[in-house]
Amino acid sequence: MPASCEFVASIKGMGQLRRELTWIAVLGACVLLGFAVALFILERPVRALGWLLASMVCWGFVLWQCHRRLHLNRRSATGQAYPTLGAGNRITLLRGLLIAATAGFLTFSSAGIHPWLFYVPAALYTLAALGDGLDGYIARRQNQTTELGAELDTVLDAFGLVVAPLLAVLYGKLHVSYLLVSMAYYAFQWGIHWRRRHGRRVFPLPPSQWRRTLAGLQMVLVAIALWPPVPFGVSSLAGVVLMMPLLIGFIRDWLYVSGRLSADPEQAL
Repeated sequence: MPASCEFVASIKGMGQLRRELTWIAVLGACVLLGFAVALFILERPVRALGWLLASMVCWGFVLWQCHRRLHLNRRSATGQAYPTLGAGNRITLLRGLLIAATAGFLTFSSAGIHPWLFYVPAALYTLAALGDGLDGYIARRQNQTTELGAELDTVLDAFGLVVAPLLAVLYGKLHVSYLLVSMAYYAFQWGIHWRRRHGRRVFPLPPSQWRRTLAGLQMVLVAIALWPPVPFGVSSLAGVVLMMPLLIGFIRDWLYVSGRLSADPEQAL
């Protein structure tokens, strides 16, 4: 195919992707609005409005993270571009919507609300956590694994581990020290950005299944901790036990990307 034809096809493909993402954005906003109406009926109107504003802002953040990576909607191995997001990426965005809905409850204080309402954010984030891995599985089954999906999944995992632990700390289910887990990913990314901005080399991370497993365990822990029957003592102790290997892992990974630790000793600083 001539280069000019490939360029036109690329432009058309991006336009189709943007339209699909717009429809997803509108559908998600309608879902959040409907949920806010239910809260308006069952709770105080000001709480429903606060929930809606917070969840809409977070939904906007999810959509922005996807939009800025639409050019990565291509096969990881060959670079082949796809004209649609595919079921895997749509499930990832659904997880983002669930996290945004969970974030709305950060505007609620733990006093003066119906006890059953504590189960709602627990259920929302549990569904989001259970969906982790399902998006990748579906993408592989449909033979449509993309760089977009890999990056977006990581970004939303990290975002969820900010929203849900904040809520767990607010509701007295995790110790405040667990927020170090929420900060770790963003501190790591900032460090990489700082090195690149100052012209310093960023070394590749070696593959590690343990890294992914530890992140998954954090999501499981926080999802369980949010459920009201789980006592603070159990959830906080589990949080301390599980966060330590994750934080150590981030320190080790920083040694890799900064070149202080390398599988190839000749490349170390």
